[in-house]
Amino acid sequence: MAAKNNSNANKKKKGSILPLIVVLILGFLAYKANPEYWQQGRLFQDLKNGGQKKVETEEIANIPKEPQEPKIDPNEIREGSIKGSKTVPKYVLKAVNTKDPNYYMFRSKYKTIYLVTAESSSSKKLSSDISEAIQKQGLKDEFRFDSLLYAQSTKKAECERTTTLQFFCEQCDRKICIVNPEKKEFITVAPSLQGAIGKAKALQKSGW
Repeated sequence: MAAKNNSNANKKKKGSILPLIVVLILGFLAYKANPEYWQQGRLFQDLKNGGQKKVETEEIANIPKEPQEPKIDPNEIREGSIKGSKTVPKYVLKAVNTKDPNYYMFRSKYKTIYLVTAESSSSKKLSSDISEAIQKQGLKDEFRFDSLLYAQSTKKAECERTTTLQFFCEQCDRKICIVNPEKKEFITVAPSLQGAIGKAKALQKSGW
């Protein structure tokens, strides 16, 4: 009786497994016959992701670009840090060396009141007056005086001796330039005692 029951149980198990085996075989054959059909889920997903990427790309493309700042020529003279001041170009600063008469002007802690004009009795007196005023009017801790007094017959040769001399002959001829080595800037004023000392005091107050 027990053997008969076991036989019936085995038959039931075989009967329940057979349909599953048949389904697996049919599924395998169907996949072999048309594998792309079974991959459509993945294809749809790829299409969906591709659409999202396209949208993201379009959104990025539509973001307004910030305008690029114009390139600045390092050798041009530009407006300085305060009204009336201008920058000393990079090519001039690079040319400064120990043999240059203006070497100290760019390596000093002092600002230089620099007179560029023809040599004469009046220009010599102006040079003396400015030097004396710097000492007497509380400017000696911040300013110094220098000059380029040229002879008219040798002006071209004098000015072309170095790059810095040529630059100041062009920018400061018959004027006074006040040069700030820390800021690498200069300001031109009238070639007079009042113009030079008055401007120096104003610059001292401004902190330039």
